[in-house]
Amino acid sequence: MSDEELRDSINLIAQKIVEIEDAAKKKMNYVRNRLSKDYDDKIRQIEEVLEKNQYKLTEINKKLEFLSSNKKELEPMIKSLEKKRKTLRKEKQTVLDKKIKAIRDEKKSKMKEINKKIKIIEKELKNTN
Repeated sequence: MSDEELRDSINLIAQKIVEIEDAAKKKMNYVRNRLSKDYDDKIRQIEEVLEKNQYKLTEINKKLEFLSSNKKELEPMIKSLEKKRKTLRKEKQTVLDKKIKAIRDEKKSKMKEINKKIKIIEKELKNTN
């Protein structure tokens, strides 16, 4: 191969690197957006219910003697909602972390292959000089 052909090969490989990085970035953004879409509405709904119930609980505490039966019903509901919210947040983060790790691993693997090719071409280029 001539020097020019080797340089063209390097440029093509460099373009592949850019494409892999762009693809990985798009995948990460897609995963973030998808998980936000899947989880944020659920979390927001639970938070709305939680806020309403926390307010109710405060009011019930002010009128404890009059509303003691409602207090006993709301406390476990709030704990349950807080637990669900915590679980959903944790699940979202776990899924996000796994998906991003997979994307990074894929990118790393592809980059490793490309770097090997670059070293081979650079060696050829060095040997032709």
